[in-house]
Amino acid sequence: MRLSTIAKIVAALVLVLVIAVIGAGKALKSDIYNAFLAERVKAATGLDLSFAGATKLKLGPSPVLSFTGVTLSAGNGAAGKGADILYIDRIEARVALVPLALRQLRLETVSLIRPVVHAPNLARLAAFQPVDITDAPSGAPLTRLALSEVRIEDAAIRWSGGTIQVTKALARPESETGGPVALQLDGRWQDSRFDLTGVIGPLSALGGAKPYPIQIKGAVGGANLTLRGALTAPLAGKGLDLEFRAQGEELADLLRLRPDKAPAQAFGPFKLAARVTDAAGPLALSDIDAVIGRRESQLITAKGQIADATGLNGVDMTVSLEAESLSGAMRMLGLDLPNAGPVKLSARLADIENGWRLTGLKSNLGKSDLAGELSLVLAPRPRLYGRLAAAQLNLGDFSLPPSRGAPSQSSQPQRPAIPIDDGRILGVEPLALDLIKDMDAALSLAATRLQVGQATLSDATGELRMAAGRLTLEAFAARAGEGKLAGELRLDAVAKIPLLTLRLSGGGIDPALLTGGALKGAKADFTLDLKTQGANLRTMAGSAEGSLAVTLGETTLAKNGGGELPARLARDLDGGAQTVDGLRLRCLVARLPVKAGLVGMDRGLGVETAASGAMAFGTIDLRTEVVDVTVASRGAPPLKIKGVLGAPIVTSEGAGRVQADATPCRTAQARRLVR
Repeated sequence: MRLSTIAKIVAALVLVLVIAVIGAGKALKSDIYNAFLAERVKAATGLDLSFAGATKLKLGPSPVLSFTGVTLSAGNGAAGKGADILYIDRIEARVALVPLALRQLRLETVSLIRPVVHAPNLARLAAFQPVDITDAPSGAPLTRLALSEVRIEDAAIRWSGGTIQVTKALARPESETGGPVALQLDGRWQDSRFDLTGVIGPLSALGGAKPYPIQIKGAVGGANLTLRGALTAPLAGKGLDLEFRAQGEELADLLRLRPDKAPAQAFGPFKLAARVTDAAGPLALSDIDAVIGRRESQLITAKGQIADATGLNGVDMTVSLEAESLSGAMRMLGLDLPNAGPVKLSARLADIENGWRLTGLKSNLGKSDLAGELSLVLAPRPRLYGRLAAAQLNLGDFSLPPSRGAPSQSSQPQRPAIPIDDGRILGVEPLALDLIKDMDAALSLAATRLQVGQATLSDATGELRMAAGRLTLEAFAARAGEGKLAGELRLDAVAKIPLLTLRLSGGGIDPALLTGGALKGAKADFTLDLKTQGANLRTMAGSAEGSLAVTLGETTLAKNGGGELPARLARDLDGGAQTVDGLRLRCLVARLPVKAGLVGMDRGLGVETAASGAMAFGTIDLRTEVVDVTVASRGAPPLKIKGVLGAPIVTSEGAGRVQADATPCRTAQARRLVR
């Protein structure tokens, strides 16, 4: 056959094809075809499908079928009258050319342009069945789906937590007849980009009874995510049985995707794994395995389950914490708790109403260890309660957060301050009382060994209470060597001027406990009863009211114990009583009243050695820390102690004439203490 003959045959066929395509295009009746599609959607889903404009077929080498203003809604006859589920600004479907000549619409690709999905209403598609369009009435073309690609552009998914913007989405079925669908999605959520890829089940199985498989991975908010498993009702977002994994460099970046967009505390890098299900109704997490932070700063691990992840109810997890300080870890809960040294903690975590509970608590904070159980209620006002026991508790491991009332440093340049050492030892820094005002507490405390400064106590117990800005330490008891301590403390931090009441007594106490090692041996009995007010130590001392009473038997004033002042007094009191260890005393008695910050010494402080004795007269003014005391002893001239507490001066000048007492300890013991 000649080439020209073949060309004429091909040209004739093309002409016939073009004429047939044009005829098919003119035969498409928009109103009949749209009504046909709406009727079939109604039959499959019970929902209404409507079109804002006419359906058009654009002819060409690649014909395109287009729909305008497509809305899928619950309609007027359904519950939730007029509830829109899906709106699509425009749909463009590429149609196969040859089938079109035979009056068939064979759809090969579909583009959804600017769709809007109302996610809360998707549950209405729970009864979804595949739409049957295999036959068509007169005036409507026969339609066949042979999709190789579904493209989505500029989509918005609206739900109660906000709007997810999908810039581009691409779905490619395994074959024209269906099969698993490969997905690709790019978009933004809460100002963060996401880029996801994966494979889901066939589109025809979306409304089926079998579990619908999902396998997705990608990046969201700086985190790498994987999600695999199945949903039994994917259109309603129900029937979840998914394995979730996530990891990233900063957990706070992922938490910022929450609908409330509340600022998130920095946590550091993270790895999370969990199984997500909703078989019991709420969204539940099981097989949780989380590692958050860095070992050198703050590391949190958690394993367990959460029965209701949405409301954080039914939490049952074992948790551990390693951190540089306790305060940094507590800021994650929005709390400014006392600081502590390096922290290691493990416990079982459960939720309670408006808060959390730790049981089986074991922790090391600095040089201290604590065990027991704690509960924290966050609302309406933070409240901490429980019981704690320690084999070793060192109060030096803890420090209160700085007071918010502390004066802030000015941003203006200032002249360099000239340090002034005036010998005063009581500070003027505001007391850290914010914690007492900000939260309540009820704690039972016990410590086998309690370290308070240089003093070591044993078997210490007490009940700590904080409520409405008032702190109490009740039923305090402890052993000091063979002696015993007991007392209570009350602090009112919400008063116009903070008010402190302290009562402490001891019997058979090692005097080194009271004097920092200056006195050794014997046993001391003492009572301290003070009431004071002020915003710092200096003003509190200056307003003190109360008394101090101390009685000691035979004891030794250590060499250089307490500085130069005791050594000087020891030499002048009775040089013959000096031993290798220090000055041996037969007794020491102090009964000192305190009135408006003034400590009265007159005949209230007496000491005796084997050959001598001394009695103190004068005052110590705590308001100014000025010392004005005269010491009269038998067999030695009187001495004058002047200056301030931090730098007293001993001299024989200005001592005046004071009479020594024959029995200074007995005289001091007989002094009445009247507040």
